[in-house]
Amino acid sequence: MAGDEVDEAASGALCPTLRSQRTGEESFFDRGPGYARLSDGRPYAEVDRV
Repeated sequence: MAGDEVDEAASGALCPTLRSQRTGEESFFDRGPGYARLSDGRPYAEVDRV
């Protein structure tokens, strides 16, 4: 991103790579690395799964 513009070519090239890395087990909402520590080890809340 340069200023307030998106590099559409770079974004389009990155999307297939990111899609191929998904397992389907990811939560919908990423609460960040501290959540597991605050929630007794759970990596996500049940409401974060779709």
